[in-house]
Amino acid sequence: MSDEVAIRLPNATDAKALLALLERLQQESDTFSLADADDPISAAQEADQLEQIKESPVHLLLVACLGDQLLGVLSISPTPQGNVGELGIAVEKKYWHLGIGTALVDEALYWADTASDLQAIGLIVQTRNVPAMKLYEKMGFARTQTPPETVTDDDGEHVQAVEMVYQLN
Repeated sequence: MSDEVAIRLPNATDAKALLALLERLQQESDTFSLADADDPISAAQEADQLEQIKESPVHLLLVACLGDQLLGVLSISPTPQGNVGELGIAVEKKYWHLGIGTALVDEALYWADTASDLQAIGLIVQTRNVPAMKLYEKMGFARTQTPPETVTDDDGEHVQAVEMVYQLN
């Protein structure tokens, strides 16, 4: 196994490992949740989705891996505005503070700027997730004028969150 973390597009053959990673990430973090967690999909369905995402100018999915082991994921999905993508990112806790999140976001912003049809990348981040907020600010995201909102985490706790946006050229 290589000691270097790679950032890459997932392949259809990664579907089972990606679903397992998403399950681990959801269990270990109360700031990460899946929009369709109550409607699980099969590895075959995930493989089909991975192939479709590769062809999209408004969707992106990246994985961070150490050898064959997936340890982080980043997605950009279009919002109802159509020209704004929503960023989501998660890295397994044992790999936090090693620059993996920065590498994922950096690669995603490069894609958004050079290969996407998007004009901006936005996200909602819980204010208690200070490391994530610092990462986004370091990468050029700015808080919007939208007032903070209350979101419900996976434990049912109501927490404050803010909207941030990265304008593309």
